[in-house]
Amino acid sequence: MEKSFEFRRWDELIPDALGLIFRNLSLQEVLTIVPRVCKSWGKAAKGPYCWQEIDIEEWSKNRCPDNLDRMLQLLITRSCGSLRKLCVSSLSRDSSFSFIANKCCGCQKVK
Repeated sequence: MEKSFEFRRWDELIPDALGLIFRNLSLQEVLTIVPRVCKSWGKAAKGPYCWQEIDIEEWSKNRCPDNLDRMLQLLITRSCGSLRKLCVSSLSRDSSFSFIANKCCGCQKVK
């Protein structure tokens, strides 16, 4: 008996599923490569699905405070309030802490 398989195109996956897949990629890949693959991937990469957990701890070490602030604002804004976890290093400005506190009221605090 021959089995019939139906294949679904990658660009037809729902944004939630794409977001889960994109979490396995590096930050650089999600920001620069994924959005260029096709419109649906670009939309998913810019949506909150990829930004529920943001880990820029290694990237943020020894970064210029201005660059770090811009990256945090970009990523936290993309999370659209769905951010649950943020890992970052070398925060030195009160404005950075204020921005995070104001935008991430639903994040779990870890001691």
